[in-house]
Amino acid sequence: MAFDLKTPNYLLSIESNIWIFAVFGFACKYLNKPSKALSYLSQAAYPIYILHMAFMFLAAVLILPLEMPVFAKFVMVIAFTTVGSFSLYELLIKRIGFLRPLFGLKTRSVLELSVKY
Repeated sequence: MAFDLKTPNYLLSIESNIWIFAVFGFACKYLNKPSKALSYLSQAAYPIYILHMAFMFLAAVLILPLEMPVFAKFVMVIAFTTVGSFSLYELLIKRIGFLRPLFGLKTRSVLELSVKY
């Protein structure tokens, strides 16, 4: 499914940048308020970033050798990586105190003190 575009490259670059700025503008307008989801994702960003490479590698080793369409493999690798990363973060890293600083999170005692004062 290739498109035979006769547009100059500089126009494609300008259009791509305009789309990116539009997405940023909508995000600034509609996501620029406190919410539980945004707070959770903000705290989870760095640990998920650290974990996703291991899960992506594991998914590639397990899923890519299977005989199935490429798009199905792509979707399965993304799903495995997302579910695995968030599950490990939620079930282990958030709950086990000594793992929290290893993934850039504050320890529970610091969190409890900041809530009190």
